[in-house]
Amino acid sequence: MAQGRPKAAAKRPRRAAAGTGTGPRGRRKGGRAIAPKKLHVIRQQQLRKRLEVGIRARIERDARQRAGAAPPPAPQRPAPTKGKKGRG
Repeated sequence: MAQGRPKAAAKRPRRAAAGTGTGPRGRRKGGRAIAPKKLHVIRQQQLRKRLEVGIRARIERDARQRAGAAPPPAPQRPAPTKGKKGRG
């Protein structure tokens, strides 16, 4: 068993807060500057997502039209069951 007081964890030195208000600030107003390279990637992602959503919607719409236009399926009769015959 360890004896004595446990070692206190090393703490980071606090910076002197010169002229800061109390509490955290709220959201900052104004637009944010996005790096051009990242902006290009974001636009590609948005375009890809828009295309995928459009393609999916078109496929679903076509499937709905086909389902509505197709004649109702013929009623299925159950397959005849094989009766037990004498074996042996």
